[in-house]
Amino acid sequence: MAIPRHLIEVVYGVFSDNNLSRILPVLDEKIVLYIAENGPAGNEYHGRSGFLTMMSSLYTICENLSVHSLVYFMPENDPQQNAVITTGFFEGKLLADNEPAVVPFVHCWQIKDDRVVELRAFSWDSAKLLNRLQQANRGPNLPPNGHSTANGSNLP
Repeated sequence: MAIPRHLIEVVYGVFSDNNLSRILPVLDEKIVLYIAENGPAGNEYHGRSGFLTMMSSLYTICENLSVHSLVYFMPENDPQQNAVITTGFFEGKLLADNEPAVVPFVHCWQIKDDRVVELRAFSWDSAKLLNRLQQANRGPNLPPNGHSTANGSNLP
């Protein structure tokens, strides 16, 4: 039985070597990825093909993606150790303006039978990033303050 943290370390290793084929064996065939809508790849993705679609979306927005300052949390109330929570920073060059981008994140991973079955990804400080994408006509149409409501409509 694999240690859940080691599985997640493999996933983050992808950002170092950009070898997506290396991650597919640790993803369950029916994995579900919930990426918060306040980020550039915000959506719900299903299966390994959904993971590849999500990563392709990220690679069309940023290059030289890397992960920094990773901290792992293993919930104490999870006796089967099926959950791993991580926090850190994605760094890369935003292709819209060729400038560096840093996005803090929290990821909640669920593991079952030595495979990742679910990811819930959240980022913050994303309004600035989305404004940069909007200026390059590559992001959602947001008002000048970068905020929208939960249903996607723009705030006044």
